[in-house]
Amino acid sequence: MKVDNRYIKLIVSLVIISLFFIIIILGHIALPIIYKIMVGFFHVLLPFIISFFIAFLLHTIVDRLEMQGLNRAISVLFVYLAFTLLLTYGISNLIPIIINQVIDLTQQLPTIYDNLKVTLDDFWLRNDFIPEKYQFNIKDLESWTMGALEKIRLNSTGVNGILDSFNIIILTPIITFYFLYDYNRIKSGLGKFLLKHKYNIIYKFLKDVDVDLGSYFRGLILVMNLLAIAATIGFSIIGLDYPFLFGFIVGYTNVIPIIGLYIGGIPAVLYAFTSSYKLAILATIVIVVSQALESNIVTPYVQSKSINAHPLLILLAFVVFSRYFGIMGMIFAIPILAIILLVFRYIKSWRRLQRVRKCNCNVEKSKTIYYN
Repeated sequence: MKVDNRYIKLIVSLVIISLFFIIIILGHIALPIIYKIMVGFFHVLLPFIISFFIAFLLHTIVDRLEMQGLNRAISVLFVYLAFTLLLTYGISNLIPIIINQVIDLTQQLPTIYDNLKVTLDDFWLRNDFIPEKYQFNIKDLESWTMGALEKIRLNSTGVNGILDSFNIIILTPIITFYFLYDYNRIKSGLGKFLLKHKYNIIYKFLKDVDVDLGSYFRGLILVMNLLAIAATIGFSIIGLDYPFLFGFIVGYTNVIPIIGLYIGGIPAVLYAFTSSYKLAILATIVIVVSQALESNIVTPYVQSKSINAHPLLILLAFVVFSRYFGIMGMIFAIPILAIILLVFRYIKSWRRLQRVRKCNCNVEKSKTIYYN
């Protein structure tokens, strides 16, 4: 008996749809388990990731010292000790100042809240020509702040628990030292493996990623610190309270591209606003001048062309990654964009090479036909 093809197609379609739904259900059941396994692996690997990132930032200094004739081990030890001393100095001297200023500021929050309410009400009374729908009060500001803090809390869930782990404190310094010492050996071993298995293009790609992202992150850290120093000095000059705290916020929120500096400047301006309009304007000027120096002098000199992308493309990447990945998406939007652009550049080069090879083959065939 001949079976109608329509029934066979219908049965096959039903089987495929059923399998599709079964996979979705199984995936839904398995997803929490997979997530737990991945978090467990992340717990284990985090000291190695942090250590490798530190070695990634510092290895160029070690290489330069070695080029000057210093032994590799001595170069690593020198850089490692210098980095540790700077970190220890920052933790033991600067961090306590910032913590004390945070505690003092927290204790004054009720007073600041009342002052800000009075100042805002007075401001809108003086400027009643502004339509009411464009005016905001202390309640709007409070709800916006609480919403922002909730987003930060949701984005950082689980991270705090991981960072509290003693494994990171104990293992990271040891692993960092070995990564720094063997960094070139690791690169060389990976390069030999890739070249041996004819993965030349992957080897070259990873070298370019190392150069581009290394320049970007090293430049970013330097820019953040310089910006924090400049903002702290500026806030001290205009007489703003808690200059270290507000300068630290301005400098280190610059890790978020495009808007980071302005986000970091909001607390300083709002606090200045509770004292006087004049101080708020001066605080705004400090932030604008800092931004101008950072954009036009520091960043072009320090980071130069580490990320060679059009500003609109950077803005698009920032919007997309912040939409889907929150704060972490904002921070890593530019490095990920750099890798994506590098991939496209390599694909373009590969296609060009394929066209050249095809043309050469056609020329060879033409010669063969002609001479034969």
